[in-house]
Amino acid sequence: MHIIWAQQLFKKGSVLLSGQDEIKVIKPGIRNSNAGPDFGQAKIHMSGLEWIGAIEIHVRASEWNDHNHQRDASYQAVILHVVWENDKEVYRLDGSLVPCLEIKNMVEFEVVLKYRSLLSSEKKAIRCATFLPHIQPFVIIGMQERVLVERLERKANDILTRLESNQNDWIETFFQTIAWCLGLQVNAEPMLVLSQSIPVKILAGQGWNPDKMSAILLGQAGFLEDPKGPASEKLKTEYQFIQNKYGISGPPLLWKLFRLRPGSFPKQRLALLATIISNLPAWFDMLTEVSNPDDFFRKIENSKKSELLTTYLQENGFEKFDFKITDFIRNNLVINVFSPFLTAFSLYKNQKEWIEKALDCFRQPNLNKMQL
Repeated sequence: MHIIWAQQLFKKGSVLLSGQDEIKVIKPGIRNSNAGPDFGQAKIHMSGLEWIGAIEIHVRASEWNDHNHQRDASYQAVILHVVWENDKEVYRLDGSLVPCLEIKNMVEFEVVLKYRSLLSSEKKAIRCATFLPHIQPFVIIGMQERVLVERLERKANDILTRLESNQNDWIETFFQTIAWCLGLQVNAEPMLVLSQSIPVKILAGQGWNPDKMSAILLGQAGFLEDPKGPASEKLKTEYQFIQNKYGISGPPLLWKLFRLRPGSFPKQRLALLATIISNLPAWFDMLTEVSNPDDFFRKIENSKKSELLTTYLQENGFEKFDFKITDFIRNNLVINVFSPFLTAFSLYKNQKEWIEKALDCFRQPNLNKMQL
């Protein structure tokens, strides 16, 4: 019922059973997942007037009373009761009749069959996968492009919100977004909080030195408190010097390790972040000049590595650390950093060509499309 209403899968030019007035649905409204009516901010034309309010959905109209909506003030704003079967007139808290739309004779039988088929189909990543071969390719491509742009804009708006909180400092925002991305879903939040505790001007003050980048990140993360060997001791000493000089302190962080592969452990991710930010200014300049993300990744893999950091990881139980950018990391950075950043530029500067550059990143042959 909710899908039928949201997608307007019934014959138009319908009439209200209570009063026989014709209605025209202008906006079906926004689905409400919390307490209260099923849809809010709906707009309909009824009885010669335009109504804005809530929509309640039931199989049978009598369920309104079964759920005690007649005694609930939050249902006073319901402008239309949409039901499969209108078996009873129902009233609001103030005693006024709720207009009712019965749709059982307005829905094509094919719609019901498709819905039942979807419910009974085997669980798949996309439940409607069996219908895809019957859809014209240009329709699917158009839908994918539209959804892609919508997701890019959503991610870009998150970046613009972060940019505003950073007083329009793009490099600061770039650093925080990379850190958030490398944390994956599990540790994205602590990685973001960690990056927000380290002003970029402090990193720049160290000349973007890989050893010092490693000391600052690991120290702020709380991973240098119990040194396991000479490299750990040296990084701790370096961090303490920088900490005292700039008056920074590590924020309280809750790192999650359960079910993580070694390559996704926070120390490994911070090691990769330290390598990336040692070239942060160059990265940011390249972002606006190069449309092929592979140029970024080649720069990382060819950049100077911190031997001190490699030894630190070995002291902490990581026998091997590969600074190579895996396809997984590459795709993750393209999807969650590079393309959204270019889209953010487009929105911020009102220049559409940046959107095209963002979409070009997704057209790279080795990008895993399943991650989109």
